[in-house]
Amino acid sequence: MYKIIVGGKIHQSGINLLEKVNNFEVIILPDASQETLENNISDADGVLLRLQSFTKLMIDNSPNLKILSRNGVGYDRIDIPELTNRKIPLTIVGDVNSGSVAEHTIMFILDLLKNSKRHDAMVRGDKWKDRDLLISNDFSGKKILIVGFGKIGQKVAKIARAFNAQINIYDPYIDNQKKFPDDYNFFVELDTAIKDSEIITLHAPGMGKHIIGKDEIELMQENTILINTSRGSHIDLDALLEGLQSGKLRSAGLDVFPEEPPDISDHKVFSHEKVLFSPHIAGLNNDCAARMSVNSAQNIIDYFNGKLSPEFVVNKEIL
Repeated sequence: MYKIIVGGKIHQSGINLLEKVNNFEVIILPDASQETLENNISDADGVLLRLQSFTKLMIDNSPNLKILSRNGVGYDRIDIPELTNRKIPLTIVGDVNSGSVAEHTIMFILDLLKNSKRHDAMVRGDKWKDRDLLISNDFSGKKILIVGFGKIGQKVAKIARAFNAQINIYDPYIDNQKKFPDDYNFFVELDTAIKDSEIITLHAPGMGKHIIGKDEIELMQENTILINTSRGSHIDLDALLEGLQSGKLRSAGLDVFPEEPPDISDHKVFSHEKVLFSPHIAGLNNDCAARMSVNSAQNIIDYFNGKLSPEFVVNKEIL
């Protein structure tokens, strides 16, 4: 019998999968705190980890540990060298949320183009005649700039193209443009791409500095829409607020923030009516959570069945 510790509540789909295995004793911890996890791993054969750290001391205190499975893709807080030294595989769930983030991005774009909040208020506020203000626009024909053209950026492009939007792309790491549709327009310089675009959406990895600051906003066309579902550090919020106030920016959609959760009393951007917010949930919805839980559970099952896929193993050198 193998003891499997689940480090807090995950989607029930993954729990069901683990509990169907006859030689598993599945323990679901009451919360996802670091302390609770540390107090319950001494006899674990497998651990399904949420967002907690997993240090060398924890590995030392888990003499039976055979596999560590992350219910996600990040592993910054895990001592991978020590796991590798003990020949314990660390697994991740793979690409389960790029489609979710892409859909959320398109949701932001459509909502801001169509001015959904204001139109809803017209009906609720009995201001039917305000429909003649003509404050919505089509996505079709708009030039959308995708900054960062990995899995998410490529899915955003595919959906936007279905709306007949014109696709502009900036990604200095794309080395084979010919594999993409001929009507995709790749730019060598970000400044040039910004000037040519009406909607800008960010999908680049963390860069240690802002992608969009005061200088970049000054290059934008009037009434540009800016979307960020990538990293909170990508946008200078002071510059964003100034751009909204000046009219350079028509509106913005933000799912990520420099500090999370943000202190909404600390910056005027959080009270600006032309910004649409979501609490870093672009890649976190019910369907995505189900896929994550199933994949993280399946990695544990596959390990004990001798069928672990190298695709999901971080420290592949131990295989």
